[in-house]
Amino acid sequence: MNLNLQEKVVVITGGTLGIGKACVDAFLLEGSRVVICARTQSKLDEFTAQYKGRPALAFKADVANPDDMLQLAENAATAFGGIDVWVNNAGMYPRGKLEDMPLEEWRRTFNVNVDGVLYGSRAAIPYMRRRGKGVIINAASFASHIPTAGRGAYGITKAAVQHMTRVLGAELAPDNIRVVSYLPGFVITDLTAHVTDSEKDLIETQLAQHRSGMPEEIAPIVLFLASDLASFITGCGIEASGGRYCVQNPDMPWGKKAASHPFNAVEEDT
Repeated sequence: MNLNLQEKVVVITGGTLGIGKACVDAFLLEGSRVVICARTQSKLDEFTAQYKGRPALAFKADVANPDDMLQLAENAATAFGGIDVWVNNAGMYPRGKLEDMPLEEWRRTFNVNVDGVLYGSRAAIPYMRRRGKGVIINAASFASHIPTAGRGAYGITKAAVQHMTRVLGAELAPDNIRVVSYLPGFVITDLTAHVTDSEKDLIETQLAQHRSGMPEEIAPIVLFLASDLASFITGCGIEASGGRYCVQNPDMPWGKKAASHPFNAVEEDT
């Protein structure tokens, strides 16, 4: 299917790892031109070496710094002539109970996960207005629906992102700028690398598919949202969680399947 993303200029924050990097690869396959940012110079250097000779540029920037986002937008527009799609992907996933989480970490989580989305969006809007259209895509999360105790700050910030998506979707509609989000469930990335095996096993029992997601399964959703195939979608998001809590007992069918397996079946004595 042709998504008509050739020559589109796409900015992806946090594009060196995980879902962000999977999106970079997917957009490049569609013929887009990509600009990413990260805070760590070594990651930027690795990215630049890996994508040498391809229309992909990397700049050092902190999404929590509004001036950095303005500069990133200017760099993208200068290099490729404008901005068509902006993906607010960068985020952090801290651990800590709300009562004793260090306030500095609480504030940083909001700075990155919420302020960073606003700063990136505001940086992109003028360039999209010049194009006469554009798409802003925000990384929300299944945690915006059901947060996790012990990681409450993350879910709270992602709920804010969902509300921001709705508000911006309405406010920017007259400019033909769509604002949408993607809501991953548990996906194997560097962001979730510190989740223990026991936590991962528990999470997977809460999913109808009984498995974790991969970044390559989220990237196509981002591409679809960026394309004109999604032209009537704005102010909302698409969930990709493997059916997490689509019912209250998603583990039950797996238990029944195991019980009915030939090796586990009980033969009735006739």
